[in-house]
Amino acid sequence: MNCLRNLKLGIGLLTTLVAGGLAIPSALAATTGANSTTVQPGNTFWTISRAYGVSMQALEAANPSVNPMDLIPGTVLTLPSSIGTGQSNSQDATSPQAVTVQPGDTMWTISQAYGVSLQAIETANQSVNPNNLLVGTALVLPKTGALAGDSSTKSSAAITSTQTSTVQQQNLYWMEHAINAEAGADSLQAQIAVGDVILHRLQAGGYGSTVHDVVFQVINGHYQFTSVANGYIYTTPSALSIQAAMDVLNKGEDVVPSAMVFYNPAYTPTSSWVRSQPYITQIDNLIFAK
Repeated sequence: MNCLRNLKLGIGLLTTLVAGGLAIPSALAATTGANSTTVQPGNTFWTISRAYGVSMQALEAANPSVNPMDLIPGTVLTLPSSIGTGQSNSQDATSPQAVTVQPGDTMWTISQAYGVSLQAIETANQSVNPNNLLVGTALVLPKTGALAGDSSTKSSAAITSTQTSTVQQQNLYWMEHAINAEAGADSLQAQIAVGDVILHRLQAGGYGSTVHDVVFQVINGHYQFTSVANGYIYTTPSALSIQAAMDVLNKGEDVVPSAMVFYNPAYTPTSSWVRSQPYITQIDNLIFAK
């Protein structure tokens, strides 16, 4: 279809360590120096940026000669000077910890990254409007979940929980980007519907085990999503697309039940197979079908 046609670059489940209260993928644990890190198999700019508390844009700017889409294990990356909470293990366990809001962050993604509940982080930051989270805001992190206690006492259950959290973060990240790239100019309802199609495919099996797998899947030499082929998938998502992604993944909103494909009839050839799929509904410029 126009927006869905069929690279399976699966994001692996990174084993994680809880170090100094911060959940860091173990593949990132070996830092080359105070301001650098060596790329390990399975790393991406996104996982590295989250592990060290910096934005992807800052990490990319600090490494202009490195292609983020061809990140080779063994590459030494320069870490931006403002590493933020990635160095929090030097803090006293009894002192409050903080994180600086980066572009694209929400209270939910921050709560997931640091193993605390959304309610707890909102309670600890009552002066901050969660619906208008400004980049650069310093949020207090409550000492609960992955932030409490010494890392040496963490059980395998805590490590498994952090693995799950990492996958959830990655799913949200790619859902935001896919929605923005495919329907960023459309209404919130249309954007939620695009996210629903991605989620339906993820739940159906056969398309991959993560949102990234679904979006980047290739069948017969064709990408499932046009935005992957044209590069729009890497555009920074809008606030509306971020909201749509959270509505799909966190709230379970499903405005197009059973929809497995969508396309824009204005840009889809009349001979395209997708036009023969059972029609469900049209939202804005997009038709959704089974």
